[in-house]
Amino acid sequence: MNRRLLVIDPASRQWRLWSVHVEALQKDPREDYWVLSGEALCQYLLRRDPEALVIARGPLPFLSGNKATIGYVSPLTGLPHYSFVGGHVATELLNLGLDAIWLQGTVEGTRRVADAYLVVSGRAPDLTVEWKEATGLPTGQRSACYWLLERELGGDPDAGSILTLGEGARFGYLSANLAAEAIFHAGRGGAGIVLARSAAAMVLRGLPMGAAEFFAGEASAPERSPEALLMPLLRRHCAWLSGATGGTITGLFATGGGRPGKSTLPAWNAQRLGYALYDLGSPRVLRAIRRGHTGCDGCQVRCRHWRWVPADYAPGGRDLLLDDMGPAYAIYAMLGLGTVQRGDRPLRGREALRARLDLLADVDRRLTLPIEQMGCDVIDIGLGLSALLEGVKLGAIPKGDVPEAIANSSGLGDLEAAAQAVEILRLGQADGYPALRAAADGPQALAGRYPAMQSFVFTCGKGTLGNPGRCNALWTFLMPFSRFFGDGSARYDAVDESLPPPGSDEEAYRACFARVVRRLLQREWFGLVGNVLSLCAFTFGIFSEGGTGERLDEDLLLRLLRRYGIRAMPGELAWFGQAFWAQSIDLKCRCGWQPPAAADLPRRVYEALSEALGRPVDEVQALMELLIAEWKQQAREVMARFGYDAPW
Repeated sequence: MNRRLLVIDPASRQWRLWSVHVEALQKDPREDYWVLSGEALCQYLLRRDPEALVIARGPLPFLSGNKATIGYVSPLTGLPHYSFVGGHVATELLNLGLDAIWLQGTVEGTRRVADAYLVVSGRAPDLTVEWKEATGLPTGQRSACYWLLERELGGDPDAGSILTLGEGARFGYLSANLAAEAIFHAGRGGAGIVLARSAAAMVLRGLPMGAAEFFAGEASAPERSPEALLMPLLRRHCAWLSGATGGTITGLFATGGGRPGKSTLPAWNAQRLGYALYDLGSPRVLRAIRRGHTGCDGCQVRCRHWRWVPADYAPGGRDLLLDDMGPAYAIYAMLGLGTVQRGDRPLRGREALRARLDLLADVDRRLTLPIEQMGCDVIDIGLGLSALLEGVKLGAIPKGDVPEAIANSSGLGDLEAAAQAVEILRLGQADGYPALRAAADGPQALAGRYPAMQSFVFTCGKGTLGNPGRCNALWTFLMPFSRFFGDGSARYDAVDESLPPPGSDEEAYRACFARVVRRLLQREWFGLVGNVLSLCAFTFGIFSEGGTGERLDEDLLLRLLRRYGIRAMPGELAWFGQAFWAQSIDLKCRCGWQPPAAADLPRRVYEALSEALGRPVDEVQALMELLIAEWKQQAREVMARFGYDAPW
């Protein structure tokens, strides 16, 4: 099995083609790469070039959920990160005749954005690689995409794929991401910073390859189509994502509707901050604002719903914004934006709905779109600004370290102060305000600069691995744990277990946590198989038993792989999931990660958990220590199984 790579040296602007023979890889004999695609291919290259940015596809084109993987070492965490991005990226890699593009690392620590953008066209081996001066390229991430669309793709959005940066990468903000086709974002860990070392933007424009050509005619019969094998399962398990009132943002409504202190931790935090707009994820609001939906190239699950927002850089003077749970939660819940009354009078019915729609339009125009133009993650910036406003109000951040609008702000809920802060960041004028500049590197940078904030800033950063989430009472307890111990695709929230009732003895908790960790690791191993295939976490769930995302339905996946000419023995995929997980944890440890102790989590986490779960703070922290100890024990056993020594 071969993998075909385009290897680019940005410093010399030289390039070459490289055919990787999987069976002859130079590697540690413990390393397992199976099909060497997606996350596995990225990891193999990052082990050899930690400063690189790798754009890889999976081996299963023309399949719903097919994505590209962006691999890089995060400037935020210092660990390898793998972002899965939709749009046309995976399709264009296939059209170019490539499995991956490897942008080799430049001088470590370089932050200056390259002065040229990169265009790759043709079909390997007959590729054309061009460096074009970026003079005139707009600095906004979205406006840059429209500019390149006209000049490089003739205005046809289906003629290629465009990867762009925003002002954040140019100013060295560690929360800078990159965007495909302006709306599909990759790299909460700072992928924009890494791409900026090599190119100001990228355009991929291959020669179209259809399914009949790829399958050498086999796909002409519907019964031979890989997609036909999966359609019933996609309809059963993924239809909720595509519906007119479906999608991830519905979680905003689900988590925000409980009683304060009695629902999930995210909902409790939101309501504690004055959150009243959980119904932005409700059916009546979604019906009023949505104007269409889209998805990754070729995917039958059209899960990305959009609405219009005025934009002077876009054709027709308007652009589209996607709705999503994470960004909406960061902006409306954590920043505390919203109103449910006029003066002293509560708003109800149509009047309340109109007020919500007006606020949404105002926030889209003044905050969300500018952050996306800046090319930074909306979640990180939203949480950073909320921490900034709260830190100033609590006296943890000196008022002299922030702009006047924030220094004089009433705190959370101040849209004007937040909008002015984003404008200062976009103009590159934050250096005079050390706290605001720190927030551009994510909320964890505020905790690093201002020790008084370490007790209540909880987000991504050094020592963390995963993403926060939502769901049941156990998940309320697992959410902060997942930030440090989990992979974002593992869906810890779906574990069907319950915490023992108050007053249970330690043995009951140990037994519960042993079951929970075993199931969490099963989810990690399952998710890694999907990551290596570069498939969407939502659609890959159909390859699990009952669609639960926990145990692999190996027979179904083996049958699908055979249609792509990939042979695997029963049990081989389960072996790989565990082996790749073990080597990935070992690599992260070599990069400096260590499992934290319960005491390393901010005190605010336990105060919130105490309120949400109705248990004393010290008891909650003691339970977290038990959970972490169980993870360490089971993780150590799995790593030893594949020849690795756990450094804890």
